[in-house]
Amino acid sequence: MKTFRLVSLMVLHQDEQPSRIEEIPLMDGLIINQEDGENSWIVEAFIEKSYKPIFEKAKQANTKLNLQVTISKKSNDPASLLGEVKIIKEMDNSVSVLLEGNLVPSRLNMAEIVLTDLIQQGLQGEGLLAEFKNRLQEKKKPIQN
Repeated sequence: MKTFRLVSLMVLHQDEQPSRIEEIPLMDGLIINQEDGENSWIVEAFIEKSYKPIFEKAKQANTKLNLQVTISKKSNDPASLLGEVKIIKEMDNSVSVLLEGNLVPSRLNMAEIVLTDLIQQGLQGEGLLAEFKNRLQEKKKPIQN
């Protein structure tokens, strides 16, 4: 197993129309590659209490979350993870969320979501192309509604 620092966590809300990405600000976090040949990863994120309902809802519904995780440094490309919430533990000033999941191919999915959002914002032509390139290049900018 290899452990890395988690530097960015985003939740993809595909059940909403339009789909959107919500960045979850991290107080701290780590991610563990289980190196089991199944692309299995464990994520522990320390977050503000205000973000707890996102994970509680998924846990209660027994649904997996589409996540974008970035490890080690912000300049790394995010990886897509389909994760199940295992444990939510409230602490004094934060919440610890433990997720277990598998890496999934993501680049096309992310591009589709970004493009759909930009079209729904009314962008077209050169403006659409420029903003699309900008969003994909930045990778970290959450999609705004």
